Amino acid sequence: MHNSQFPWLRLEQESPVELEDSFYWFLSNLEIHRFSFEHDPENKSTQTLFVWLPFNEWSVRDQRNLVQSLILLAKPFELTLPACKWIQVKDEDWSLSWKKSWKPDPIGKSVLILPAWLDVPGKFLERKIIRLDPGYAFGTGSHPSTRLCIEALDNDPPVGKTIADLGCGSGILSLTALKLGAKCTYSVDTDSLAISATRINFDLNKFPENLFNVSLGSIEELEKNIPEKKIDVILCNILAPVIKSLGPDFEKIIGCKGKVILSGLLVDQIKELQDFFLPLGWQVVEIKTKDQWALMVLALQSY
Repeated sequence: MHNSQFPWLRLEQESPVELEDSFYWFLSNLEIHRFSFEHDPENKSTQTLFVWLPFNEWSVRDQRNLVQSLILLAKPFELTLPACKWIQVKDEDWSLSWKKSWKPDPIGKSVLILPAWLDVPGKFLERKIIRLDPGYAFGTGSHPSTRLCIEALDNDPPVGKTIADLGCGSGILSLTALKLGAKCTYSVDTDSLAISATRINFDLNKFPENLFNVSLGSIEELEKNIPEKKIDVILCNILAPVIKSLGPDFEKIIGCKGKVILSGLLVDQIKELQDFFLPLGWQVVEIKTKDQWALMVLALQSY
């Protein structure tokens, strides 16, 4: 029966940040688009998922099934979820409620991820500001693997370098590289929505078009578009199986002194990836970890 006074249900589920990507894709595949993640800058390990659902379209059984699905998504990561809350809400403007949950997010020594509608807080004026529209989630900087990449770029700024961003998502890593002095970026993704999100975020940050190239596709698209001089840094924040499928072709696009920054792999996959890249002529020059996630920097072995 339709409840005219409280036409919306809001699910509130606290979860580890590692699950953001899984939850995002799951809800998008269900064509549930009224959801957001609230991040607490003081607590980087957890976040709260908010989902707004029409009260008259979601039975108690449907609600239970949705929660059970979220619990199952946590299992491969050996994570458990605390009990969720269901709250009946009035006909609020859910998009405004969603916007309230986003905060400025400082990363590393000098980067600030800023939702597009917020002003820069005074205490962060010295930072490199990256404006994002989190409505196109695809990577908002909250996931540990994304933070590892941003911190790696921040610690060794790619000044004057040509960057390839494989699986660019929201474009956050390409944007970070340009803010930190990269000469230009080539961003590719196999998802057309990610390409749209990247273009929107580049527009928000007002970069001249000659500094970035965004295209649908993967490493073969980069091969067609990159300059003769080749790429100085490949950024690849993708899950380990996809990294392995792309790895044999890295050498086709990278310059002889270039490096590859791999993220999106779990700590217990480090050795597997090392063993995979060694016979391909790569050496591991750095490993960083955050929670269960790892970042690996590769360089071509000297001859």
